[in-house]
Amino acid sequence: MTDTEICDAFAGLVAAFATAAGLPCAYPGLGFTPPATGAWLELQWFPNRTQNYGLADDGPSLKQGFGQLAACYRPGKGIMVGTAITDKIIAAFGKGTKFAGMSVYEMPSTSSIIPDPERIMHPVTIRWRGFVSG
Repeated sequence: MTDTEICDAFAGLVAAFATAAGLPCAYPGLGFTPPATGAWLELQWFPNRTQNYGLADDGPSLKQGFGQLAACYRPGKGIMVGTAITDKIIAAFGKGTKFAGMSVYEMPSTSSIIPDPERIMHPVTIRWRGFVSG
């Protein structure tokens, strides 16, 4: 699998989740205008270092990285708006979730809430890895 195929497959899972949850989603590098009210999602993509697991040039390699899907909403509504969404993200992208030959290898985790004058963000980190040949 190429980095492009892996990213595209993960974005497809995110799009299906966003549609089912009724939330608009911002994707890296694409224009997006957040809604004036209500919640939305923001996706960030972080491929990481590939590790060599074979001695031969065509031996297996471990590709790994993470996606970060943030629940976002306008300030003034309390943090439960975001935590309710992050609970759904964690459930939807649980350990063992598969895409493009990759697998989520641990339970997704939330990080600190990021307040901003325009929005509140609750990031959820979804770590993945998988072996590819060559």
